[in-house]
Amino acid sequence: MLLSARNGQEAENAQQPVARPTAAQDRPVSRNESQTNHIGLSRPEPLQFRKAVKYDAKLRFAVCGPSGSGKTYTLLQLGKELGGPVALLDTERGSASKYADIFDFDVLELESYDPQRLIEIIDQAAGSGYRVLCIDSLSHFWIGKDGELDKVDRAARRMQTPNSFAAWKQVTPLHNALIDKIISAPLHILASMRAKTEWILDRDERTGKTVPRKVGLAPVMRDGIEYEFDVCGDMDQENTLVITKSRCPRLAGGVFPKPGKELADVLKEWLGGVQAEKVESEPSEQAPVAPVVEPKKGVAVNGIGVLHTVAVLTEELAAIWKRMCSPRGVVKEFDALKSSVEALAGSTGVAEYYRILRQHGVDGPRQFQSAQPARLCAKDVYILLEQLRSNVRENQGEVTLAGEGEAVSAETLGQAG
Repeated sequence: MLLSARNGQEAENAQQPVARPTAAQDRPVSRNESQTNHIGLSRPEPLQFRKAVKYDAKLRFAVCGPSGSGKTYTLLQLGKELGGPVALLDTERGSASKYADIFDFDVLELESYDPQRLIEIIDQAAGSGYRVLCIDSLSHFWIGKDGELDKVDRAARRMQTPNSFAAWKQVTPLHNALIDKIISAPLHILASMRAKTEWILDRDERTGKTVPRKVGLAPVMRDGIEYEFDVCGDMDQENTLVITKSRCPRLAGGVFPKPGKELADVLKEWLGGVQAEKVESEPSEQAPVAPVVEPKKGVAVNGIGVLHTVAVLTEELAAIWKRMCSPRGVVKEFDALKSSVEALAGSTGVAEYYRILRQHGVDGPRQFQSAQPARLCAKDVYILLEQLRSNVRENQGEVTLAGEGEAVSAETLGQAG
């Protein structure tokens, strides 16, 4: 139907009389005169820049990880926090529906993964009033049945040539059309991608044995796909998301265990909404490169002071978590945290340090069986360290040695605090 209409329009255009140039148009064209004026067209309006405004922007989010890393759960959790209704495109044989008792969403299950079909589904989801579309997973439209690689193989066979470059000339425009549709869709697009996996051997320093661990490498998709999304992250087997690419400055280098509301709140503020409008009404300041620690009132602990809670990961804590990727890294980071606490609060700080470890079920960092519980414990120790630092900053300019005018050392302040 669409083809016949197009052919009819071409036939109609072919019957139209062709305008012939007049004598005035046959004169030579000067260097300063545009060619568009020579053929009888008006001069185009000059291009003008306008002030960039971000209002109610739509998120393009991608997460990559091996099987079992929590990609589907993360997409549904973010979709819920961003606000429904949520639609999910399931390429995993109904695996997403197993979360139907936890999340409210509509699902469409596919067995053929033609990229042209995905373009139509995105249009259908937008036209049906969904605010969030989860594509789980985008990798199937690359390696699955009727996906891009499958189309390249078929095109090469039709052309009877082993040269796949010629076949890509037919598939690349379809890939570009899909990317353009994902970028321009008037709803949030959250996509998961499979990761090329590899097994590595970690040495358990407590037992001396080597333990195999599965890690994710590059996403299973066409190279450069991460450039098309606002935020990309890798997930590991412990359901920890590490941001690898972000247009949101506060998320750069962030680490989120079991990502959910904490991550969604930062994204919603960045995309634009009530919080963003409130910030714009105040004097603008340079956005922080990394998340900040937000203080919250609590209770005094062992005389050290009131502890803070970390609402969003700081750059320092994110770096600590990244280095805790092996048993040796866990022990090293806890030793560094203990030394910092001891320097500020002496034996009182050390006692509080061990109390936090016991709350997490261990007497020392070597007893952690995996990185995830170690990171959560390190976060609590880091909160303690931040409070001690805050105490020093508050008292450093006020407490001086009587009659000498010399500032009291940080260690003395920590012990006194």
